[in-house]
Amino acid sequence: MKRVVSDHFSKKHSSLFYRQVLRINHAIPVTVVLFIFAAFLLAIPLRAAQRVVMSDTELADVTGQAGINIYTSIATRYTASVWKISDTDSTPVNWLELRNITIDDGAGGYFLIQTPSLDETMTLDVGTNDEGRTLVAFKDYRHVSPRWYSVGDMVFCNQSLGGINLDAFTMGPSLYRLGAHADGTGGGYDFDITTRAYAQAFRYTYNTVPETLTLSGIHLVNSATGATDNPADPTTWEFTGTGNFFRIGNIDNSDPAKFDVVSDSTTGVTSLVLSLPIEGSLRVENVVFGGNSFGPIAIDGIKAHRLTIEIR
Repeated sequence: MKRVVSDHFSKKHSSLFYRQVLRINHAIPVTVVLFIFAAFLLAIPLRAAQRVVMSDTELADVTGQAGINIYTSIATRYTASVWKISDTDSTPVNWLELRNITIDDGAGGYFLIQTPSLDETMTLDVGTNDEGRTLVAFKDYRHVSPRWYSVGDMVFCNQSLGGINLDAFTMGPSLYRLGAHADGTGGGYDFDITTRAYAQAFRYTYNTVPETLTLSGIHLVNSATGATDNPADPTTWEFTGTGNFFRIGNIDNSDPAKFDVVSDSTTGVTSLVLSLPIEGSLRVENVVFGGNSFGPIAIDGIKAHRLTIEIR
């Protein structure tokens, strides 16, 4: 993105503030972790990398502009006895229950939420792209370190459906951008996401039968690259290269993802509508079901120009 204003802070003490990043204390408890594909921290106490004593007059001459850098170094883990979800108020209530949830390093210890270095941090910026659109952009490193997700038992309407494990899952670095609708309409916004993801394995265990279904070596990227790439032979797969990211929406190509809240003029029903064009590649190195190997999966050149989800 092109910056529309100068970086970080201007006027007095600009050199001092330019070097400032936010440092998050080690081993601070996580207040909220979102299960499935991300864990987001809320209400984390922050402290500056170093203290700067300034008078009221000096502070009055400092203005925040363009964006901020955030450095994180956190070790944490998450456990929950049960999450219960229901879509009805009937009696008795029908529940989907996720029991014995853990998010850790795979051995009961702490996983990391960490940016690479003080020079490579998360950034939050406001700027313009080449078409002159004003966008908010967030570069996110919160999930680049691996973590292990586990649900000991899924129960639906008092029926056990087994357990789920997602091993050594990583995502990012990710770039999130959003801005007003290009056509100027209200009710929502345009956005796009570029990211990549990898999981060592996804394991579904039905009741007492161990690892009934296992997908190992899961890659979500833009494409598999390399002259030796052979979809039938995972040992030749390569996922290197600048910009090799799975994409949801593309603002620069006039094909953004969209978020809208709309009401039907006839029925008066209000709905959340998501438009999610996607582009990328999904590779799985091996699938094992019932002890039998079914080999790899390669779904390349995924392009969904229109994918609409309506939630009422």
